Amino acid sequence: MPRVSVVAKNYAKALFLVGRKNNLLDKILEELTSFKQNFSTSFSHELKNPVISKADLDKIIKEVSKKFNLSALSANFFSSIVRNRRLNLFPEIYEEFCRLHRQYQNILEVELIFSAEPQKLQVDQVKLVIGKKYPNKTIAVRISIKEKILGGMQIKIGSEMIDASLKNQLDTLKKDCLAVIN
Repeated sequence: MPRVSVVAKNYAKALFLVGRKNNLLDKILEELTSFKQNFSTSFSHELKNPVISKADLDKIIKEVSKKFNLSALSANFFSSIVRNRRLNLFPEIYEEFCRLHRQYQNILEVELIFSAEPQKLQVDQVKLVIGKKYPNKTIAVRISIKEKILGGMQIKIGSEMIDASLKNQLDTLKKDCLAVIN
């Protein structure tokens, strides 16, 4: 996950808290996801242009809100970030909002990295083991393929990395052999 700036975290947290208070978290997530799929960095840079007045920015974002059929809460949120010329932070805000939403829903996101497409049984076994370590969490698995690990797998849970790859084992063996020789 990319780094998220403090400003983006604050916007995401504010939106999350208001959404939770109004019981609209799922609706907001759906609207943010829809907007993200159509988001353009060039559009956000255009709206940062100081020549565009705040009144014009309000008109633009109202049209965008209508086009995306945004709820009043989401429309006000976008109006706020556009007025403050922070639309360029939207990808970071979106990532942080998603993280907060997963945390609120008690979802643990796990990335499994394999050298080739894994079998379903392998993934299920890893999910089972992780589920025992985190019994109150729903495990959401994302699978990545990286041929350079040669074999085995790597497991990323938040900032924790479990490296059971063949490449790591070979590197460890190489270091051990060199240490004995020297």
